[in-house]
Amino acid sequence: MSALIPASQVPLAVALVVATAGVSLVYGYVGYRLHRRQVSSEARLASTQFALWWGGLGVSTAIGGTELALALAGALSFPLALTFYLVVVLVDCAFLWGLVGFLLFVYTGKYHLFELTAFYAWFYVTLLYYVFTQVPSSVAVVAGSVNLQYAAHPIAVLEAVLVLGLLGPELVCGILYFSLLRRTEDPARRYRIWLVAGGILLWFAIDVFVPSSTLPWALAKGVVQVIPGILSLFAFYPPAWARRRYGVTSWDEPVSPPPAAARSP
Repeated sequence: MSALIPASQVPLAVALVVATAGVSLVYGYVGYRLHRRQVSSEARLASTQFALWWGGLGVSTAIGGTELALALAGALSFPLALTFYLVVVLVDCAFLWGLVGFLLFVYTGKYHLFELTAFYAWFYVTLLYYVFTQVPSSVAVVAGSVNLQYAAHPIAVLEAVLVLGLLGPELVCGILYFSLLRRTEDPARRYRIWLVAGGILLWFAIDVFVPSSTLPWALAKGVVQVIPGILSLFAFYPPAWARRRYGVTSWDEPVSPPPAAARSP
């Protein structure tokens, strides 16, 4: 069927394509619902940024599934794979910008747009430089993931800087968001903090620590990563049991922070 995927792996690869499509639809739905929330004009951008995080994840996931489907059909050339990769890099930088921007606004009450945009513009350009210094030369499929193959070795220091830039801001801001639990005793606010911050940190924990070394692991990992998105959706549109227990309703309301002692997420 394809030189990139052995015949013995085709059934699991097809299952992964289907699962990936489902995951991307869930992410897209979460992003759509969050974007539709009614919020104050001050908080509109922050709400849109959080929706961008989930919607962008949906787009990035869909691109990965499309690549794998093309590989199964024997239609994934190196130029096409490289094009997809460059698009994914741009999408990833956009949704990371959205996530960090949302968390910064909730924690500080300010957008920090210049600093945040400058950082992710630098990150995007630096990542492109990192890719091309390795001289991408071909494409391979490993455990259901389409990867570029390189003719040169990576620059170790630059690689470490990029990993730190990729994970550091999100994890630091996620932990700071969690720290808002100390500033409020309101059950509804604590409910939202637990689900939003917990979902974000869980997504990164799964992405970093759950292996994708085989197709079954990649399939399981993709399905499990739906859970953080559902947690974020439930944070703003709580199910019936949460409404009864915590006294919350559908939170179509401003996300702008009140005074520091009871800052709202």
